[in-house]
Amino acid sequence: MTGSRVLKRLIPSLIAACLCATAAPAQAVPPAQVRGLDLTAILGVCDQARKIQLEIVGAEPRTLSRLNTIVIDPGHGGVNQGALGVAGIHEKFITLELAYALREELQKKYPGARIVMTRYWDMSVSLSDRIAFANAQDADLFVSLHYNAASHAKAAGFETYFLASAEATPGSEQVKGQPIATASMEVTGIPQNLSTAPRATTFNEVVVDIQTDLARQRQHQDSALFAKLANEGLEHQLTGVNRGVKQANFGVLRGAQMPAIVVESGFVSHPIEGKAILTPSHRAQIVGGLIESIESLDRLLDQRDAPAK
Repeated sequence: MTGSRVLKRLIPSLIAACLCATAAPAQAVPPAQVRGLDLTAILGVCDQARKIQLEIVGAEPRTLSRLNTIVIDPGHGGVNQGALGVAGIHEKFITLELAYALREELQKKYPGARIVMTRYWDMSVSLSDRIAFANAQDADLFVSLHYNAASHAKAAGFETYFLASAEATPGSEQVKGQPIATASMEVTGIPQNLSTAPRATTFNEVVVDIQTDLARQRQHQDSALFAKLANEGLEHQLTGVNRGVKQANFGVLRGAQMPAIVVESGFVSHPIEGKAILTPSHRAQIVGGLIESIESLDRLLDQRDAPAK
């Protein structure tokens, strides 16, 4: 039997083993016996297996045109548990499960893309470190996943956020339930160990500042577009209340060098919606809506930046 035929037989088993090994962390409470696994390495093997399987049959791994690296941020984690829903499960577990589902579907559909997460376990990650990680990965897109909460049982629905403009007053946004991100100006998107370092100066500092402002303006516009598309995608998939696209001075978005949004996928405090968001069908609808928006953004950016004929 040739090596290619052996490999062809092994690939499905390899993928199945990878999926079995990574299925547990997506659950609300990851079992302790798998905590020692290097999930990034295991997921990397799964991703490579998909590519090899396609190469064996002569197919090119499909990728997006512009969004080659996507960072998914499961909100909260560790000591920051997020809101406690009517089902008795903290938000940090639900966002992690949603992040795994979104990553898996994106990677299956676009094996040539690079999909990474800011956390793979129930661990604490500061807001600055989340966006700094995305910047360090040279990410083309950043999606922070959250669920909402309110002090009463009537609030329901989904909404998307992008960063408020520079003149926005930090802390002016009304916070419903536990805040999804701090408005403290100490959160900058710079790694904490570098945030106090003195700024380097250059002879053409004015030109650099202008270029930085232009890049920031373009990033802000693209974030607004992505938030709009994500909201439309969720509306196509979900039957809940569309609470619209909003701006907020969220620390988890501040300092992003790529289109970046926060997605509030439903209210854990609602007596019906709070239980529905735990179901695979609701999670699949959110994933479908977000993938639809990512594909739309990729297409629009490609059309906008295509060289004029």
